[in-house]
Amino acid sequence: MKALIFFFIFSCSLTLVAQNHQLDSAAVAQKLDSLKTIYPNVKYNGKYQPSFYAALQVYPELLDVEIEFDYRNIPTTMQCRPKPFSVLRRSEKRKFLMIFNQNMGKSRGVPLNELSFDARVGLFAHELAHIIDYRRKRSLGIIALGFKYVTKRGKQELEHTIDRIIIWRGFGHQLYQYAVEVSKNQAISDDYRKRRQSIYLQPEEIIELIKIVEAHRSE
Repeated sequence: MKALIFFFIFSCSLTLVAQNHQLDSAAVAQKLDSLKTIYPNVKYNGKYQPSFYAALQVYPELLDVEIEFDYRNIPTTMQCRPKPFSVLRRSEKRKFLMIFNQNMGKSRGVPLNELSFDARVGLFAHELAHIIDYRRKRSLGIIALGFKYVTKRGKQELEHTIDRIIIWRGFGHQLYQYAVEVSKNQAISDDYRKRRQSIYLQPEEIIELIKIVEAHRSE
């Protein structure tokens, strides 16, 4: 049964990307009900469901993952992390919380309504890739990651790893679009802009990695 579901998801993902690497938002909207059925433990009913599920459908290993959503003042646009005490559970039993910045505090993220469809997919794909990373680790590994993330080098190492996961999954162009739009957005704080420049892959680095992945796949 899972093999059939994996095949369905893979088939969907092939139809969502046009030759110019832009996603077909209309095609995603048509498959939205099917994708919700496939991922029954995801509890997102917000206005950006098409871009969220477009990103989720390239992670078939998250078929059974439970994700809840909340809005808070956070130092970035979005965060995804295990729920409290869930870290201590087996990886397949962990529950996750995806947090949107409600942009009412000092540090303001990018308003999602100011992003293009593809850029939002890139953002969601990044946060979902964090879940992939969390589920690969044991409890002690996640705790160690928390301490490591305190340092700039630790943040950079993790975020670069997450971005590489996205590029390998085929959403490099969406990640690039998000990076470009964030760099030009006037709503974010200067502190957030500088932090992104020092920690995350920059547009030119993303393009180079996309070329490597696409060259590998064409061999």
